Amino acid sequence: MTVGVTPRKLLGIAVLGCCVAALFGAAPLAAWVDASIAGGTVVQQAADAWHELTQRFGFDAPYDALRHAVRDAEAGH
Repeated sequence: MTVGVTPRKLLGIAVLGCCVAALFGAAPLAAWVDASIAGGTVVQQAADAWHELTQRFGFDAPYDALRHAVRDAEAGH
């Protein structure tokens, strides 16, 4: 019997990771789409709507806290 991760489990982990990243990283995702070739398209509208939704439920708080902590550490505070 082989112990390890099957391709199906690996795909599930990757999909879960993408969902978590999209949930907690909506602000940088919206900024990235705005700066990319997709800016000003329906993709941008979807990214902005997703960012507003995650903001409404407070899912942007962990990202903001981590971002401020890193900036404070870089500034030497």
